[in-house]
Amino acid sequence: MGGLNPESEQRSQAKVWFIAGTDTDVGKTYVTALLAAALNGQGKRVGVYKPAASGCNRSGDELVADDAVQLWRAAGKPLDLDAVCPQRFEAALSPPESAKLAGQSVDQRLLVRGAEPWLRGEFDVVLIEGAGGLFSPISDQWMNIDLFQQFDDARLLVVAANRLGCVHQTLATCIAATERQVCPDGVVLCQTQDQRPASADSNAAAIARFGPTAVWGEIGFGASEIPEKLVRQVLGG
Repeated sequence: MGGLNPESEQRSQAKVWFIAGTDTDVGKTYVTALLAAALNGQGKRVGVYKPAASGCNRSGDELVADDAVQLWRAAGKPLDLDAVCPQRFEAALSPPESAKLAGQSVDQRLLVRGAEPWLRGEFDVVLIEGAGGLFSPISDQWMNIDLFQQFDDARLLVVAANRLGCVHQTLATCIAATERQVCPDGVVLCQTQDQRPASADSNAAAIARFGPTAVWGEIGFGASEIPEKLVRQVLGG
């Protein structure tokens, strides 16, 4: 659960989920978009927020965050793309390093304030997608876990790539989080390769056996839908 927000009394009653990875390129945006689409398909009003993105593409004078576009479309195009991702940087580095190359810095206050249109809006569920792993830097002073702790009543979903090494990465992330008084609510394993690795058959069981957090679902490569159980967990969480 996230930390206290002094303006929480002004917020809607939306369920707020922060989706973080164990690493970069683990399928975090893919899972978040599938979840947004499933919730939208059930008639839920879905908000999506990507506080900062790097590795953006330049289109004229604008920087376009492909991840933000994917989330926005999956959620049914709520608000606008600038609201989805207010801070965009071009270099494919962590947001603070990418910003530094552009002679800028990540606006830490905006990371939180940028969520307000979603948290105060008429949404049933708000999905906040971090940048990279849970312990990756998102500003000069904060890692993603620090940003998560700014959101009152937010729940935490961790996405891991379902491949060899996944057990260690997931356990390390979840156990380290508990040292910060954060207990992830669930883990989702996402297959990021077209050929299913042999370890994928046992990863979920090993994580459940050794870790503090349950595996809520597995997403196959190229899946067009998310497991109904995961949708129920998010709505019931």
